[in-house]
Amino acid sequence: MFSKHQIEQEIKLTAPDEATLNQLINSSIVKQAIRDPGICSAPRRFAATYYDTPDWDLRDLRWSLRTRYEGEIHMSTLKRNSIIKHGYSSCEEIEQATGKGFESLACVPEGKIAEALHAVLPKSATLLKRVNVTMARRKQVLEIGRSKLELVTDSGFISANGQQTELHEVELELLQGDMHDHEVSTFTRQLINRFMLQPSHFSKHQIGLSHY
Repeated sequence: MFSKHQIEQEIKLTAPDEATLNQLINSSIVKQAIRDPGICSAPRRFAATYYDTPDWDLRDLRWSLRTRYEGEIHMSTLKRNSIIKHGYSSCEEIEQATGKGFESLACVPEGKIAEALHAVLPKSATLLKRVNVTMARRKQVLEIGRSKLELVTDSGFISANGQQTELHEVELELLQGDMHDHEVSTFTRQLINRFMLQPSHFSKHQIGLSHY
């Protein structure tokens, strides 16, 4: 079973609308940094569901448990110790291939995610669907100075507790190098200034939780 355990580092920025994301991904600033110009990422739809117990145990721990469906791929992700400050996001992330969803902790397949959850929750714990996300996503791998980044644009909706928030977001996830390199900082400022982006203060999960 595929499994990945890492520290995720990314810059999260919000855009005013989907048209701005289209302009950004097709801009000369981005095209000059694309690692392989022959690879063009077409928009792909994905849906994600975030789970928590009836007593909000994961929220209180600052954890998030997510299943994401992109085409035929079903992935689950557990994020711990998430910090977002001025658009810079860092967290511990465990990701593995799993089934379509969970109704209880007992339904979580064996692996690092189950091990982490069993350490803080009883095996009989119920898991409820708390936040749903539907997005159109595009990706490109960029080389900025000595660093390699994955550029992701997401456009769609976050739904929870009968309410809905529209979101247009840019993520720059570090794949290799240093997120604080001068070249990365310069590139980020150029995107912010040219496309009127704003540093994000909340993750998709946190935006959904704000509806409760």
